[in-house]
Amino acid sequence: MIEDASLSPSGTARRWLKGDFSPDELRTHLVLLSVIFWGLIFACRLFYPPQNRFSIMTHTFSFMGSFDPRHNPPAWFLLTIAMIFQGTAFIPIMLYLHRRFAAASPWAVWPGTLLFIGGCAGMFLVGVFPEAHGRIIGKIEWTHVHQKVAAMAFIGFGLGIPWYGLLVLKDWFRWMPFGGRRFLDGKRLALPYALYLSVFSTTLYFLLKWEFVYADMKAAAKAAGRTIGSHWSEALNTRYSFPLWENIMIYTLFAFMVWLASAVPAHIGKRADA
Repeated sequence: MIEDASLSPSGTARRWLKGDFSPDELRTHLVLLSVIFWGLIFACRLFYPPQNRFSIMTHTFSFMGSFDPRHNPPAWFLLTIAMIFQGTAFIPIMLYLHRRFAAASPWAVWPGTLLFIGGCAGMFLVGVFPEAHGRIIGKIEWTHVHQKVAAMAFIGFGLGIPWYGLLVLKDWFRWMPFGGRRFLDGKRLALPYALYLSVFSTTLYFLLKWEFVYADMKAAAKAAGRTIGSHWSEALNTRYSFPLWENIMIYTLFAFMVWLASAVPAHIGKRADA
């Protein structure tokens, strides 16, 4: 009797790393990812010093992972572990999605996948470089590198998500010259996209509107001969707060990626031109 090497523990581990999940393995991966990541985030928030008064209305997500005295010296490292874990655990999911979305277009899927992988790398590095003051080397501070890798994560996912969305549309409308057969379940995939786009558009609306609201406030303060707080501080504790919408987008991004992986068909036939 010949045993299937892919079913051995080492074979299963290799398949998981490549994103070659069975339906049950995918569910297990997503459940473990969710429980471990959000368990670490909950613990990080739980041990945040009460006197520092963390709130999503005033504090960015990254402040939970800051070792600055005014943020989270006791438990900052939990966010580091969480982000490194998330960035690593997301990569097999991206490879899983790549295999399935490649059925819509074997060549057009690559830019989206590379953007997602870049986003995962950004997540990983957000954990490596906390949002904190203090020099790493020379004049380079932790916060300077953190801001750049956080932007890398947001750009990767911010562009990768609509790119894959275009592949869903292409598959749904069966545009020529790509062939006429549908490989993706457009109706199921529309639901996570509806969630993401509704939150993203709401976020964009309030953050852009704040530019005009603050300009009016600044003009009124100048006319009255009084001072006004900064663009950042005046928005805190209002619906225009950047930390508020950043936190919401981070929660939404996680929910979207897990939902997308769950909604994509587990078994997709090969294209004739693949």
